[in-house]
Amino acid sequence: MLEIEQVTAGYAHRRNGRRGRTNVVEDVSLRVESGEIVGLVGESGCGKTTLARVVTGLHRPESGVVRYTGVDVHRLRGRALREHRRHVQMVFQDPYLTLNPRQTVRQALTEPLRIHRIGDARTRSARADELLDLVGLDCQVGARRPRQLSGGQQQRVAIARALALGPRLLVCDEPVTALDVSVQAKILNLLLDLRQQLGLACLFISHDLAVVRQLADRIAVMCHGRIVEQGPSQPITSGPRHPYTRALLAATPTINIPVGHATGSVAPGA
Repeated sequence: MLEIEQVTAGYAHRRNGRRGRTNVVEDVSLRVESGEIVGLVGESGCGKTTLARVVTGLHRPESGVVRYTGVDVHRLRGRALREHRRHVQMVFQDPYLTLNPRQTVRQALTEPLRIHRIGDARTRSARADELLDLVGLDCQVGARRPRQLSGGQQQRVAIARALALGPRLLVCDEPVTALDVSVQAKILNLLLDLRQQLGLACLFISHDLAVVRQLADRIAVMCHGRIVEQGPSQPITSGPRHPYTRALLAATPTINIPVGHATGSVAPGA
């Protein structure tokens, strides 16, 4: 489904009056198959978010190619690009910053449908109720604004909005970092349930190997902008070959998050 082939990406800068460029992603190759969850793990600043932005078309790479269903993402224009954006959605690290504080939850969920001219006002509102139910929230939450929600509820709303257009691939950039352990487990269980119900593929980005190894089918380890090791989750976490992966494992807390149970409805404060 998703092919990342020898991608190098970075940012322009100006130092001492001279223009330059710093690459933060170097020669990265990675695949995500249909219905698969791939974990991308590495310390803060290693290039994970830049790669996520490249995958979703928000940042153009210096070299290399990103293909979704065989099509080069960065060559898409006009209607083809608009259609692509329906199939690939991103969940950002801080849900509060990605939600408009003036909009109600219902308005946030129906806005993508309005932009893409899907349905009328009544069907969009019904779709918002479906999305809230899908992520384990009561439809009454639709009348609230982001500041009236807990961190876990905000992240569920962000996931619901990402699902509004029926994507086939979710790119999740540190979606549970700011949440406490119990709420983390609910969000991770939600992603597992959505994979089972909708057949979603997911590129799940985190600095926490303890979280990634309980969720992902395969893991790619990134260090200083490069993939240093990748493979099925069990071999990567039980017998890592690269020293950096071993260091990440050594720094991983031993607390076990109970992932894998049904999400169900969430309490008002979760």
